[in-house]
Amino acid sequence: MLDKARLKNMLGVYLTGANLKTTVVGNYPKISTDKSVPNLRNSLNAWEQKKLTSAQLEQVYQQTIKRTLKEQIEAGIDVVTDGQIRWDDLVTPLAKNIDGFEIGGLIRFFNNNVYYRRPVVKSKLSFRNYSTVEQFKFAQANSSKPVKIALPGPFTFAQLSLDEHYGNLEELVLDLAEMLHQEVVGLEKAGCLYIQLDEPSLCFHPDQTDLALRAIRTVFEGVEVKRTLFFYFGKVEQFLLKVAQSEIDVVGLDLVSHKENLEAVLSNAWNSKELILGCFDARNTKLEREENILKMVDKVSQQVSADKITLSTSCGLEFLPHESALKKLQLLSQIARKIN
Repeated sequence: MLDKARLKNMLGVYLTGANLKTTVVGNYPKISTDKSVPNLRNSLNAWEQKKLTSAQLEQVYQQTIKRTLKEQIEAGIDVVTDGQIRWDDLVTPLAKNIDGFEIGGLIRFFNNNVYYRRPVVKSKLSFRNYSTVEQFKFAQANSSKPVKIALPGPFTFAQLSLDEHYGNLEELVLDLAEMLHQEVVGLEKAGCLYIQLDEPSLCFHPDQTDLALRAIRTVFEGVEVKRTLFFYFGKVEQFLLKVAQSEIDVVGLDLVSHKENLEAVLSNAWNSKELILGCFDARNTKLEREENILKMVDKVSQQVSADKITLSTSCGLEFLPHESALKKLQLLSQIARKIN
């Protein structure tokens, strides 16, 4: 832990009077280490065995979401999420509410030891129902902090799906953008101000940046929200310039998986954009060294005004045990307060 004198010596003039904010990326551990609270996994098993009613399961979902929000707020997080507690993965919750999809078998989620059910495109896509509007309303009603909704970006949504209808990536991505646009319009009407699109797949297909950004423009067309993109798991240098020049308001970056990503941030001009620095490793239980985080923030603050910097985890926290995730959030917030 750094004492105040050493901290003052480390921080440059760019961080004087900083007002760093904090956020999380999306998901959060569903199972608490606190044995006194309901265990969602056990409750789901009981429901499947008809030992628990749907109404009783709903109560467990709501209690788990309230706990998730409470823990983030008490840790000092400024913009929270509902932890995507009702979600099994990034894409199937939305695919289930879009006609033209069938939910397929399990497939590995990027280079992680977790799996998701791959949506299969069987016919032209058509929006059927909102997936997140009621989830947002419940979360915001139970949060003193603004709630952010994270959705799959249209390009990543397409890449994580199996296309058996379109036979054309561009058409599929643009149709998915239309589906997501309707979801975003519903969220805006419900009062959601922070909407994030996760586009990890673009890190592995930088040659598709123009298509991805075109689709993202469609998603956010005509809505007045904090338009946010988040990239994780991969390298960003090949497409970050175009993202920096786009109409997006906030760009979030995993600065842990690939150290070159920090250099990519420092080599671009960000103008009035805000940056979310994913500098806390959400896939490793080891706690970050405070000094390393401060040095990183100081470097970025020479490129971007400190009041436009938000500290975050590198991706969703569900890869970590509950206790480790909570410690990461507490340290993240503690460092931000120290700088402020």
